[in-house]
Amino acid sequence: MGQGRGFREVLSSFIATVFPTDTLLGALKVMERHHVQVVGVVGAGGGLVGVVHETQVLAGWRTDPLAQVSDVMARVRKTHAVLTRTRRLARLHGRRGGGQKLF
Repeated sequence: MGQGRGFREVLSSFIATVFPTDTLLGALKVMERHHVQVVGVVGAGGGLVGVVHETQVLAGWRTDPLAQVSDVMARVRKTHAVLTRTRRLARLHGRRGGGQKLF
């Protein structure tokens, strides 16, 4: 993920997403359908909770193709620094009369 990219921008850059409770078989089908090797993993609220690469799916596949994506995905978490920077940018935007709420 590129430096300086916002959390929502990163989430929106995924062509396809799966849920943590989806099976590895299901994730592989999504990857094949969209011709991608990486998909975002979204939680119940729609936020990005992880990413999973085809190599992770295939490695888990050897053990159990019906295992959940959450068993092999790389977890993503918002760090304090990212949240602080986002809040600072939102305040700055408000002071300049941006008028729109960023979040």
